[in-house]
Amino acid sequence: MRNDSSCVMVCVTPQECCTRLIDAGARSAKAMGLELRVISVFRKEGCLNPETSQILEKLSEFAANSEAEMDVYFNDEASITVAVAAARAKAKLLVMGFPKEGSSGFIQQIHELMPKIPITMVDEECNEYKILPFDRNDFEMQSVH
Repeated sequence: MRNDSSCVMVCVTPQECCTRLIDAGARSAKAMGLELRVISVFRKEGCLNPETSQILEKLSEFAANSEAEMDVYFNDEASITVAVAAARAKAKLLVMGFPKEGSSGFIQQIHELMPKIPITMVDEECNEYKILPFDRNDFEMQSVH
């Protein structure tokens, strides 16, 4: 990755269905004229088992076929790790899976850490949902008396 370029960053977990996230990120990166980067974060104590390693290898190959680099980090603070990596990579858009019921709040944490970066969430049917930054001053409530 060139130091002067921006990117679309895709966050994946070790699931083969995450290829849909890389696809969505690739479409956005192409439309925006940006590089594509893929990131996955594991707990420090979370060893990679053979199945997880195989899936990550497939995702890495899929990312490479989409002209993307893939980074894997080991850190217990996944949201902070993604936020730091996104800031360093000058991410202009984050792409993630749509949260399921009872999720960890990862997307909310990322949005709180990086409120000015748009987030695209992709569900299992490949529908995309957006969290867009906004300036609160544009939406000030005015009292009418």
